[in-house]
Amino acid sequence: MDRTKANSLLIEAGNRAASNLGLKYNPISVDAIGARAIDFAGLIRLAPALELEVAPKFLGLDDADAAWREDFFFLSTLSRHGRLLATERLSASGGAPRDLSTLVARSITGMYEARKRRPLRSYRRVREADFFLDGDPDPVDLIFPSPDGFEQEVIRFDRRNGWNSDIVAAAKELLPEVSDPSAVGSLVRMIEDLSPQNGPANRRKSIPARHRAWKPLHELSIDVLGGLGLNYKQGQAHAPGYLVSTWRVWEDLLTVAARLGFGRSAVVPQKGFTLGTKTKMSTGAVNKLSVFPDCVIEADGARPRLLLDAKYKGHIEKGQLRISEADMYEALAFSKATGCNQVVLAYPAQSGGVLQPVGTCIAFESVQVDAVRIVGVHIEIRHISQPGALKTFSANLVEGIAAVF
Repeated sequence: MDRTKANSLLIEAGNRAASNLGLKYNPISVDAIGARAIDFAGLIRLAPALELEVAPKFLGLDDADAAWREDFFFLSTLSRHGRLLATERLSASGGAPRDLSTLVARSITGMYEARKRRPLRSYRRVREADFFLDGDPDPVDLIFPSPDGFEQEVIRFDRRNGWNSDIVAAAKELLPEVSDPSAVGSLVRMIEDLSPQNGPANRRKSIPARHRAWKPLHELSIDVLGGLGLNYKQGQAHAPGYLVSTWRVWEDLLTVAARLGFGRSAVVPQKGFTLGTKTKMSTGAVNKLSVFPDCVIEADGARPRLLLDAKYKGHIEKGQLRISEADMYEALAFSKATGCNQVVLAYPAQSGGVLQPVGTCIAFESVQVDAVRIVGVHIEIRHISQPGALKTFSANLVEGIAAVF
């Protein structure tokens, strides 16, 4: 393949990535020196037998060790449903989950338990044979019935439908991956409760409005059938589910870890706070000026109320252990709007350093502006896909932030 053809494929792949992620620019730039990908990671098909693999820098690229691929698979699948998983009552079934498959399994069974009082039922037309007439039999069958009874067409209103079959199929896919006994038991009970079902259909209908409460569970089940929560397997992770914005991956991981570590009720993610007002001079219209910190962590005992904000681009792109002026000004705005004087700016640790236990927080700079204290920390993320690493990450995150203040 010549260079012109390769550049054309890269530019076209960048346009597809921009369309998929809602970017207003092509994230793949090509020049005389080479090609560069920014603000995204994933797998993109360039040609029928050629794929481009773009990995986040903070995972540590190593051709001899493919652990970074497993870490990226974990982070990208967690990010896809991070907000959904974090809102479920995970602590109700025996402590924090130790891996992604258990996290997904508990979320599925928890959502099912919350919705099963109003089952997902639909009408279906079936042909049955019975001596008890309950449908529309064929006149000939009335004269010459089969050994099993009269053949008749019956309309049933039950839980045997394509949506429930997808949920059951997802639970069966997760069973071999889940090691937690309570999660396995919940999956088995859910499967028995919804069985029997037909196999999942290739073409799926949308859930009716009257059953919209079941839509998040069904969507999560569809993604499980596509690989969410399953172990990484080389060659089986395809681009549609694993094309992500790198900053979103980092933000979602911190949000999920903070909720698992500090508790769901203590963490308020992406809530808007009024910083001031802005006035349009031509019309005199006045609008609120709001800011949205990633996480507000409420006070608990000796721990003060604080802000946790995920930072990625400036720290990683420039390779410097410092808080940029833009990040500092944004932190001051967050502090003023929320009335909170403690701000933690969390960056992923540089991949070139010595490997630390996952979730290890190291403060590298502190800024004091009047009563406001801004602390920059970098957090080890490599090997996040190992069993129990998510729980360790959240525990070390809590310990590291507590040590800072």
